[in-house]
Amino acid sequence: MLSQIRNGGTRLGGIFIEYAIGILGGFVSGFFGTGGGLIILPALVHILKMDEYQARGTTLASILAGTLIASIFYAGYDYFDISLSIKVAIGGALGGYFGAKIMRKIPQNILSIFFDIFLIYVSIKMIIGG
Repeated sequence: MLSQIRNGGTRLGGIFIEYAIGILGGFVSGFFGTGGGLIILPALVHILKMDEYQARGTTLASILAGTLIASIFYAGYDYFDISLSIKVAIGGALGGYFGAKIMRKIPQNILSIFFDIFLIYVSIKMIIGG
């Protein structure tokens, strides 16, 4: 059935799943201040059966709106350092550029392994309190 959803078979169910992935990713991003892509990327790969490259691009494009909206609310609560945000955004733009260039040269199965290792590392660091 999921392959039908991905290929446009049961479109209503497919649309529901696509919106649900976005809502969950946006909620995690807005609530924790990060992590929307950590929800969306695996969902696109494992639920919607997207290839790793397309899932990464789609994830990055899809988190823009949620990040913008959440940032506006955080700014309204005065939880926002604009000067630091600009500096980190410039660094993020540079890192994003180089990361996207390098990603294209790495086979999909290796990308998946790198992502899994990254998630495990971050999870352990957060549990230990690092």
